[in-house]
Amino acid sequence: MKKIIVIGSRDSGNKNDPSEIARSINSDTASTNLLYWEDLSFDIKTGTVQVKANDIDIFTDKPDLVIATGWYKNGKKVIYRDVAFALALVLHRYGVKFWNSEMGNQRSTTKLSTMVQLALEGIAVPHTLFSLSFDNVASQLSYPFIAKAASASRGDMNYLVESVNVLGDIKRMDSYFLVQEYLPNDHDLRVICFDGRPALVLRRARLADASSHLNNTSQGGSAMWLKLSDVSPEVLTNVEKICKIMGREMAGVDLIPDSSSPLGYSCLEVNAIPQLTSGTDSNIKLAAFAEALRATEGDVI
Repeated sequence: MKKIIVIGSRDSGNKNDPSEIARSINSDTASTNLLYWEDLSFDIKTGTVQVKANDIDIFTDKPDLVIATGWYKNGKKVIYRDVAFALALVLHRYGVKFWNSEMGNQRSTTKLSTMVQLALEGIAVPHTLFSLSFDNVASQLSYPFIAKAASASRGDMNYLVESVNVLGDIKRMDSYFLVQEYLPNDHDLRVICFDGRPALVLRRARLADASSHLNNTSQGGSAMWLKLSDVSPEVLTNVEKICKIMGREMAGVDLIPDSSSPLGYSCLEVNAIPQLTSGTDSNIKLAAFAEALRATEGDVI
């Protein structure tokens, strides 16, 4: 008997009721398992991504087909599109056919699908959990851990959770949060890339008396430019691989020290445009951008 998973949204109403869709294709030769986007959770580790529903891996019994509806949303629920994209990446990896294939023909728009893409390609990333329903993942990591909004930037809505007392405040916020293991550190690296290659490296570090766990300069951290030669060639090669995976000629790749990573760093996120005209020393970044552009597109500019 063929196994089919139908995924829909709880708020679909009568327009595309996933329960009706599942019921219509049940037969003597096909059985359906109805799931909801709101019940899915992603468990992301270097080299592997599990997708669970009610704590059960949905690929334990590999389906023959996945039918996904109710993911193309707008407004505050536009993140459903990125959740669908993240799922499509995993389905591709497992070789599972799915409808609509359109959900795999997108670009990464939140930290969720970025982490999924990198993890599936073997890039070292912190252990990361995500669900549209925060309760599904809120307490699955040991304290302390990081909770950060999937679509935020510049360190906004990024919290060090040291006890259960903090979780209530996060749940009340009007945003969707990733949960991520906390990696003790005294700095991070922002590697700015042009033409898919590292051009500049900024070492960011929070002040000794800082109340925040963040190193971001936008959150008060200090900044120091490093030479490319100050960073190991293996780390820089890995950054090039990250740019290729994400399909980005321009990127700001954020790396954090990680003793469990063979390279000594894990990737926190990949910014599509690394604050070229704002933040630390925009003149340096713009000069490097122009130089890289002339070197690679000299017949154009």
